[in-house]
Amino acid sequence: MQVMNIRVKNGETILDIVTEDKNILTTLARESIFINAYCGGKGVCRKCKIRYITDAPQPTKIEKQTFTQKEIDYGFRLACMHEFKSGNFIEVFESKAVFSRVAGYVCTDNSSSYVALDIGTTTISAALIQNNKLRASLNALNPQVSFGADVMSRIAYSNEHSNKILVDILNKSIKNIIDEFVKQYNVNRIEKIIVSANPTMIAFFLGLNPKSIGKYPYNPPFRFSLNTKWEGIDVYIPPVISAFIGSDITAGLINIDLSRDFLFIDIGTNCEFVLKYKNRVYAASVPGGPAIEGAGIDYGMMAKEGAIERVIFDKTLQCSTVGNKKPIGIAGSGLISAIAMLNRYGIIDKSGRILDGWEIEDAPLQLINRIKKRGFLLDNSIYLTQNSIREFQLVKAALNAGIEILMNKTKSNLNSIDNVYLSGGFTKSLSKNDIIDSNLLNINKEFVFLGNSSLSGAMKLFCKSNIEKLEKFAEDIEYIEIANEDAFQKLYIKYMDFL
Repeated sequence: MQVMNIRVKNGETILDIVTEDKNILTTLARESIFINAYCGGKGVCRKCKIRYITDAPQPTKIEKQTFTQKEIDYGFRLACMHEFKSGNFIEVFESKAVFSRVAGYVCTDNSSSYVALDIGTTTISAALIQNNKLRASLNALNPQVSFGADVMSRIAYSNEHSNKILVDILNKSIKNIIDEFVKQYNVNRIEKIIVSANPTMIAFFLGLNPKSIGKYPYNPPFRFSLNTKWEGIDVYIPPVISAFIGSDITAGLINIDLSRDFLFIDIGTNCEFVLKYKNRVYAASVPGGPAIEGAGIDYGMMAKEGAIERVIFDKTLQCSTVGNKKPIGIAGSGLISAIAMLNRYGIIDKSGRILDGWEIEDAPLQLINRIKKRGFLLDNSIYLTQNSIREFQLVKAALNAGIEILMNKTKSNLNSIDNVYLSGGFTKSLSKNDIIDSNLLNINKEFVFLGNSSLSGAMKLFCKSNIEKLEKFAEDIEYIEIANEDAFQKLYIKYMDFL
């Protein structure tokens, strides 16, 4: 392979890189430079902005849609659209952790400083707890997205190339988050970390190879809970049930009433379910896709300032954003809300296609006029595109097919279940109408919205009583494999459609 000499400007630092890898995102990640590649380098989120200081390549069609002509002339491009060539000199703009709002109570046995850590496939969230109170929270992009948007693609990269790279970039990102807490809040010592994550992320966090998760019989790196150390800090990992039901799911259960029958649904890149019915507890999972986390969709982004989180039509179209800032992208909740509105007014058909204006019968003219060649105009040159709707359909199809099979296999009855809990960071901004009208869930019951239950659950596990309660409950969870059921594919196709 050809050896290339690349020069990278990162802030005030200029780094000379010698590489054989033409892939810009992975080369930068190896050098611990993490730029926003929220869609995993698929070319749809339009966030991996770099600037060619010299020898800018010709812009692609997507780049012409993303940047102004002035920006293109200045050298702005998307990293996933191009490959390195020897002699390239580029400027990068690193993705940084951002302070965020998180709701939830804490439970601690003393006034020490703790960190609750939710390592998601797409997003890493963390909370600092001091003096028995939530002090601050941070969100950051999981830098591993440069190597794939889902766990299976990262396991494949780990097997084919290097597990160490994925371990190192994840742990450096987590260390940066903790260092930010220490710096901003003058923390003397972090006493303990609770880690909520899926089994693949847990493996990378612990420096283990997740190979056993990616092939039959799909074994996690360990089962049940684990006490260990990381960077000299005590770590507790809540119970791991299977290769696809990790501590992010079990930690979330501490937020709910475990004495009654319930269906707990965690919606993310993977969708997990926990069902308690007639004194038995079941867990299952299906692959969904990263759309609900704002990844893999056009104009998608984390739920940070400027992200559209809700879309409302009341005589005029209103896009509510995080922090009430100028819209700069679409968060997962905004995607659901926008699709719910289009379905409500008949702007998309049964297949999910955005209709042409002349095909629409009863929608307000103000909405019809927003249908453009690129998609449905939300605000500030941000569109809900056909691709984004298709990515959403993958999630809703898997989610509803999974629930139906789980209920059938356990001979359960939703009407007899006391509560349906919805987990996922996007849920804090949604209404039941958005959930139903978008067809995200085909369930005619009231929902209890938990927000990021993985993080809020971890915040409650710094006390011995909650750990004992959770571990006792987790002992009785039976894992059911449903994604390989014969009926899954048939139901998956059925639920791709909109009602």
